[in-house]
Amino acid sequence: MKFNYLLEIYDTLISEILNSKSCPIAQIIDFASSNYLESFYIYTVDFKRTDSDIKYKIEGPIHNWHPQAPVLKDCKNNIVSDLEKLLPQIEQKLNIKHQNKKLKWSLNEKSTKLFILVNTNLEEIEKVECYFLYCNQILKIETEVIQKRIKEIISGINSQEQIETYILKKQLALGNLAAKLIKIIKAEDVYELYTYSATFSEQDCLKIIYSYIEKVIRFLEKEYLKYLDKNSPASIKSILNIKIQLEPFYIALQQSCKRSADQKAIRIILHSFSKIAEVDFKQKITYNELLYASEILPIVYQHISNKQKAKKCLKDIMLEFNFNTLEFFDFYTDEINKELNKQEDDIQKYKILYRYLKHTNQKQLYTNNKWNPNLPSAKKQIAGWLEEEIKYLNQQRILESYSTEHSISVEMKTKFHTDLSVPQLSYFFSLLVQAGIIHPPTHRAIFKFIAEHFKTKMTNTISVDSLNTKYYNVETATKSAVREKIIELLNFTKL
Repeated sequence: MKFNYLLEIYDTLISEILNSKSCPIAQIIDFASSNYLESFYIYTVDFKRTDSDIKYKIEGPIHNWHPQAPVLKDCKNNIVSDLEKLLPQIEQKLNIKHQNKKLKWSLNEKSTKLFILVNTNLEEIEKVECYFLYCNQILKIETEVIQKRIKEIISGINSQEQIETYILKKQLALGNLAAKLIKIIKAEDVYELYTYSATFSEQDCLKIIYSYIEKVIRFLEKEYLKYLDKNSPASIKSILNIKIQLEPFYIALQQSCKRSADQKAIRIILHSFSKIAEVDFKQKITYNELLYASEILPIVYQHISNKQKAKKCLKDIMLEFNFNTLEFFDFYTDEINKELNKQEDDIQKYKILYRYLKHTNQKQLYTNNKWNPNLPSAKKQIAGWLEEEIKYLNQQRILESYSTEHSISVEMKTKFHTDLSVPQLSYFFSLLVQAGIIHPPTHRAIFKFIAEHFKTKMTNTISVDSLNTKYYNVETATKSAVREKIIELLNFTKL
């Protein structure tokens, strides 16, 4: 069968299945003949030896074209001598005639398996099963052709840019096909994508197509990973493989979280990587996220396991690995604020901030990758925050010298009354900044604006220092109160 473009076989079969126009049996027979394909059912007999007896279990039959059929490549034809006496009994149970069968043996230290191959004509197979088997077999052949053709095309391209463009186009086309099939199949979880029913339904045929599309994607990952768009969704097989690889580290971190001094930092890490651990295909998991998780989780586990010998704290490791989530930023800066709040004068605060700034700027990142590609690096976030805090302290000292002089004029300004408390008002403006709705030059500018233009039930004069304290130390009750007000705002937008 000839196709007009590289991935046409997938589109063709999807169209046939969705329109219930499976090819006739005669076409399937011609396909088998032209490709010299045998047709037989396989019974698997698994032998277990005991001290006094030999027991066996029979499974099957399963057709050799089935995607889950046993691989017979390394099997032997020689009969195992002490099991030969059981063959008549097994053949009688299966009602197998001598002339239409073959025996294949698989031997290893743990078990001995016998595969009984019973020839069958394709005409004798039910139409729905025959088409299911045909889908798997033609896709197996054509997918190998597609992989070979991609290699041939790449070998004929001299420019790295053209190779990257070609690979990205194929990655996008395959990714769109895979996403389309996931929506059509409507599997409840990722594992159902690789499970076939005994009814050989249209959904089963679509699952086969998905598995072979994924094989081509995996081929691109293996051969041309450097050209792929790392911010695109990774194949589910890749996610499952990384999950299996990282699961021991993830479970160990969960167990150590309760007793570790780095409990909060570990929870941030576990929360960030939970979508990989849970393998929810409704959430986008990119190649960058998989590569990043593969690098950092073993290092974090090693740090927790060797806590007594560790020379660094976990938050420094997270910084060096560019763990640039907002949760980590909040955690890191909260730790600095705790130190600052213990100081009684600005000189000591300056020393702490400059020490952290020097420490942060001199950090060498272990990876060019970062957890969230849409946010600045962890180093840039924290260094920027430290610079703002130093600038704030400088401005505070200047502004305080004018506080008495301008107190009367400030009182005379028109102020808006708000039902929000000072902590709630401070937190609300913090959310506006985080959402990118306002872009103040400094946090100090926010505090000054609020103090000049707002008053509350409790006070007509809001302290800039009070706003500063509440801005960086938000209580749970404050968050809940502001959340309720935001919900009220949302309700006003309903038509």
